[in-house]
Amino acid sequence: MSRSRFTLAFDHHNMTPAPAGVATVQTVFKSEDGILLCYGITKPTDSVTGYATGCLFLHTDGGDATALYVNEGDADSCTFKAATIAN
Repeated sequence: MSRSRFTLAFDHHNMTPAPAGVATVQTVFKSEDGILLCYGITKPTDSVTGYATGCLFLHTDGGDATALYVNEGDADSCTFKAATIAN
């Protein structure tokens, strides 16, 4: 992506947007541990495999207290819980 620290503004301005959230989960970042960051309009079903512990799911059409979920399960059986953020 960036060629040097002096081209960051240019590179960020010209980034290609990702597809809109749909029912199928869109993966943003995945490691050998599993998916770490994803988004969509439907939260992953519990017990599905492939989501690393701590994976963040951005619920693109979520509302108050349902916009961000964290996987508290493991890569063999996910359990996404709504994240609570204290003000």
